[in-house]
Amino acid sequence: MVDLAEIQAAYYMVAATGVLVAAIYYVMTLRTTQTNMKQTLETRQAQFMMQLNENMTNVEVMKRHIELMNMEWTDLDDFEKKYGTGTNIDAAAKRWSFWWRFGFIGDLLQRNLVDREWLHESFSSIVIPHWFKWEPLIKQTRKLINTPSFGSNFEYLAQEMMKMDEQKGIKRRILRTYSYEDAHLGKIEPSKTV
Repeated sequence: MVDLAEIQAAYYMVAATGVLVAAIYYVMTLRTTQTNMKQTLETRQAQFMMQLNENMTNVEVMKRHIELMNMEWTDLDDFEKKYGTGTNIDAAAKRWSFWWRFGFIGDLLQRNLVDREWLHESFSSIVIPHWFKWEPLIKQTRKLINTPSFGSNFEYLAQEMMKMDEQKGIKRRILRTYSYEDAHLGKIEPSKTV
């Protein structure tokens, strides 16, 4: 006859095996869930980068980019007369649109929500010239409206792009305007080399 202690020991072994199987199943399910979440995150990030790329490289945005880069002025008073918010609302809207767009991207970069390497490869050639073009105006605006953080995310983005340039040994020629023909023919000297 079977001893009660043996039955009890067998019961404990079956129960322990059940708990072990449940724990293994839980760990496997958790790993599968983590893998799926990682794939979902990577897919969402890829979708976001594609949307950002489409948003930054569509024809209308590129036209505005070139138009903004071709703006010329001698000093801040001259700028205000030609392109100021009170005198040229269209130019101001285009300018502020780019500043906020770059600020948004800079904020994403600070939060590590966008791939730094991809961002540099995709947009540094646009971001850095815009920063050099608009830096004096942004810094003046900070003083005028007493808001030291005005444009700071745009500045952060440009600084990070320049750091990556330095790490990669890239030296950029920043032109005052985007007249490639004039630059190629030597009629325009770079305003900066970074």
